[in-house]
Amino acid sequence: MTHMHLEDDHYCFACGLENPYGLRTHWIIAGKTTSTTFIPDRKYQGWKGIVHGGILATLLDEAMIRLACFIYGSALTAEMKIRFVKTAEIGKRLDIRGEIIHDKRKIIEMRSTIHTSEILIAHATGKAIKM
Repeated sequence: MTHMHLEDDHYCFACGLENPYGLRTHWIIAGKTTSTTFIPDRKYQGWKGIVHGGILATLLDEAMIRLACFIYGSALTAEMKIRFVKTAEIGKRLDIRGEIIHDKRKIIEMRSTIHTSEILIAHATGKAIKM
């Protein structure tokens, strides 16, 4: 892969505070973990009353890649595997957590989870490539 300049213009769908249509998440980073909370409203609905799986996938991806970018500088998601366990309801608080589990020369291995209360909603593993 050739060198690519990645620029943050604060319009990222997941975390960009300038994007009025995005999720506008704010991440707390502690060591090699990150977390946020998100209360999805109806505009993020799939089936009636249920959060769209693509929104959950975006949150899982952002938990991993946001952390990788913070720790290592620029990085891009290269691979992600998701397991949806339960449905997430519109209007219910979601707790999202990401962590780095292994760091190789160019590849970062990560995982993330979404919980509501004590119930696991979804989890993912992924790899990012350092830029």
